[in-house]
Amino acid sequence: MPDGLLSGEYIALAVTSMVLVIAPDAGFRRSIEFALEAEGYRVESRAQLSSATTSPAASLVCCAVIDEDGTEDGADAWKFLWHFPKPIVLLVDKPWSLPEPDGMKVLVKPLLGNALVEAVRHVVARSMAAN
Repeated sequence: MPDGLLSGEYIALAVTSMVLVIAPDAGFRRSIEFALEAEGYRVESRAQLSSATTSPAASLVCCAVIDEDGTEDGADAWKFLWHFPKPIVLLVDKPWSLPEPDGMKVLVKPLLGNALVEAVRHVVARSMAAN
């Protein structure tokens, strides 16, 4: 459970929170959805970042889980990532050599254990504490 949240607060947070998932591989995307839904999160998912930016649900999310393979090439995708107003868990193929920007947690694939759910809890709790 994230620091500063009581068990009841954590349960309420998960049940009322929506996570935006971007992953081009349908099987991987479904696995992410399942893991988050099992923890009580509502999930909006898309194959590509470009389709998510126009989704009406984008404004309702508490954070985004984005597979770097779903960002497409181009500066617009990375600009979106750097300016996304909610926390991001970015899933990458290779270890990240740069410091993580504020509001972003980088996880290297393959995801092991409960790393994804813990990262989502962490970025959401940090975002709530900052507000």
